[in-house]
Amino acid sequence: MRNKLSRFFTNEHGVTSIEYGVLAAGLAAVIAVVLGDDGAFTQALTGAFETVAESIEQQTAGGSEGN
Repeated sequence: MRNKLSRFFTNEHGVTSIEYGVLAAGLAAVIAVVLGDDGAFTQALTGAFETVAESIEQQTAGGSEGN
């Protein structure tokens, strides 16, 4: 019995696939946080689009009176 337990704890078959699975899960979590609804990237991108939209609205509102 002791011999079987010793072999079980020293067996490294499949360790690499488990490591890749853990790495993939961590990467998926990071992507979900960054690209999620409340993520920093999404907020920055939304802010940039709002700034550009406001600038376009200001430029088109002032310049269309003469035409």
